[in-house]
Amino acid sequence: MKTVVVLALFVMIFSVSLVSAQATGGPGTVKGTASTVVTKPEGCTGCSAATATSRESQESTVKPIPGTNETMVVGKVENLIPIGVLTVLGCEKCSEEAVNWALQQGSSFDEVERTLRTVAATQKLDCFKTQFGPEVNSRMEKPLAAANEALAQARTRAAK
Repeated sequence: MKTVVVLALFVMIFSVSLVSAQATGGPGTVKGTASTVVTKPEGCTGCSAATATSRESQESTVKPIPGTNETMVVGKVENLIPIGVLTVLGCEKCSEEAVNWALQQGSSFDEVERTLRTVAATQKLDCFKTQFGPEVNSRMEKPLAAANEALAQARTRAAK
């Protein structure tokens, strides 16, 4: 049960942090293109939420899910959430693969690094430690280190 709650927590944290970074013009925003304003049913035509929705629709594409015959819509957030989920679950190899997959799907090194820093910062929160205990906290150490190593190796390969 705790694992489900932890997964839900990470999905929520990543979704909010990455969408807000995109909506405020942070890293990952589309530069040099005019964003169309989406009219919401409530009559909102110029808020950042409408602009973010427009950007998401422009950046998202349908890609196959590795190892399955299914597809999913892939944008910025969808590439990064598996990193956090697999780190919380405690799988080193899967965390490495999630980093490599996110990079292959078009996420930048900075976006992946920011995701890993967010996971590490969440792990250090007192409320996280209290709620989920030392077992979950310690289980995250090796996958987080493996994900950081995979990112460093990918940067080295890209620099060559």
